[in-house]
Amino acid sequence: MGTRRHRIVASAIYQLPFGRQRQFFSGMNRLGDALLGGWEISTVSLWQTGPYLTPITSPSYDTANLNLVFRGAALRPDCTGNPIPADRTLGNYFNVSAFNPVPAAGRIGNCSVGSLVGPGTTAIAGGLAKTFAVRESLKLRFEATFTNLPNHSNFAAPAMDVSAPASFGQITSTQTAENPGDRTGQFALRLDF
Repeated sequence: MGTRRHRIVASAIYQLPFGRQRQFFSGMNRLGDALLGGWEISTVSLWQTGPYLTPITSPSYDTANLNLVFRGAALRPDCTGNPIPADRTLGNYFNVSAFNPVPAAGRIGNCSVGSLVGPGTTAIAGGLAKTFAVRESLKLRFEATFTNLPNHSNFAAPAMDVSAPASFGQITSTQTAENPGDRTGQFALRLDF
């Protein structure tokens, strides 16, 4: 699949400036500070372009007689047009009519490796936390963390076998790596002593 063209990863922790010994409401009473002061927010966010993809065709269409069927190797088709459809959808992410599954006689297909780009990824995780001082050496930390905050669907790469036109270019699942799935959340209490 190769390296993606663009990838941004951002990690940040920000202490909100409210409460005692903070910029705003520093004169807050103890109860107000316990409820509103001392919170921090955090994020680990990922934005990246899609993976490079290579169209393939059935090795039984091996016109160059390279014995690909028995070697388990992939064969590339011939590229004949624009693979990006005018109205791109999940069911038509790549245009199958832009490929000839049977390469010209005596050679392998002319589609280059990594000539297509799959869907990108947006994965934004966030958290909210506060530490409560119970005693001088005893602290209680509350944390709420969430993955995929915008609940954005991150789709997996489409089917790339041109010799199966019924499924070529169709996206049928979502990504499973790098936390791109459905939004999840968890709450935690931790006692530090």
